Amino acid sequence: MKVVRFTIFTVVILVLLSLIAPPRETASLADGIISLPVAQPTDDTVKILFIGDVMAHMLQLETALISGGNASNPDDYDFSSYFKHIKPLFDSADFVVANMEYPTGVTPFSGYPIFSAPSSLDIEARNSGIDLFLKANNHLLDKGREGIDSTRAILRREGIAYTGFYADAEEEYRCNPYIDSIGGICVAIVNFTYGLNGFQIPEPYIVNMMDTTQIRKLVERAKERGAEFIIATPHWGEEYQLTESATQRRWRDSLYRYGVDAIVGTHPHVVQKCEYDTLHATAYSLGNFVSNMSIAYGQIGMVYELRLKRRPDSTIALLPPKIDYWWCARTNKLERNYTVVPIMEYLNRKEEFKEGQYQKMVREWNAIVKKFGIDTTGKRIRYIYD
Repeated sequence: MKVVRFTIFTVVILVLLSLIAPPRETASLADGIISLPVAQPTDDTVKILFIGDVMAHMLQLETALISGGNASNPDDYDFSSYFKHIKPLFDSADFVVANMEYPTGVTPFSGYPIFSAPSSLDIEARNSGIDLFLKANNHLLDKGREGIDSTRAILRREGIAYTGFYADAEEEYRCNPYIDSIGGICVAIVNFTYGLNGFQIPEPYIVNMMDTTQIRKLVERAKERGAEFIIATPHWGEEYQLTESATQRRWRDSLYRYGVDAIVGTHPHVVQKCEYDTLHATAYSLGNFVSNMSIAYGQIGMVYELRLKRRPDSTIALLPPKIDYWWCARTNKLERNYTVVPIMEYLNRKEEFKEGQYQKMVREWNAIVKKFGIDTTGKRIRYIYD
């Protein structure tokens, strides 16, 4: 009798549950379509990726000019090799930032020391996935008023976001610093430079300079406008030095005192060390991304990924940044055009390099590993603070 009662009770319960439970997704084989529940992503980490100096030296321009092309026509240049290897990494990030170190659009196009690049380089960078151009650097005014006018007109025409210089005081107040919602986090980016190679800023333009009063004001403005995480991107330091300067360290301390959360620097054309604690992250110099420089360590660039996460109490957690190093192979050293490849992956591809390029990469990479205490034994590079 207990068994019968239990069975009846169980059947009643199951019937009731079937009436109140929501219907499950079902697979329909009749029309050839199988509908299954979609798994929701569990990783809500916000990834902001930075690359270093994108340069446009004369040999780069000559190599990018298509056969039979007109050197004054920006559409006759092919820069597709520059970002093709890193594009998957761009695509995996929430936001990508690059230091674009040249004015754009003034012919004849030229390299060092007075740069002017064709607009096709900007367009290739944008199409490859770079979301924000950092323009406060020492080469911004290489072509004077004509260059800054042309640069601004092209960036605006192409819908490319940029920061670091402004047409006038009204635009500066409205757009400075750059603020955007990235993965649901309100992020401010404060871009400024130590100098402009002696060129005077043409009025009424404004360029963010390395001035304590100006930068403190911008950090305060970012806070007032709702920034939850503030990144400073200074163009600073001493060229070709692997060790950061005392001035960089003093500015680091000041920026963190003002309320900056992370610092990502450019200008030395070589990589410098990184620092991290749970409150702050510093990359003193990313080095070059793509250039014609063959100086020691000038072909190694850092790809630096800031990782943020919103805590349950709505504050922002700064996770350990992810760091990788890439090699800029100059023309005919790996491919016909300039290209940039991940060092760790290409250590096993010696046969693809030409003219001693592989040996140079290995020699300089080993020196960087030793100087910064980088662990390369695992599946990915582990920096000294990991």
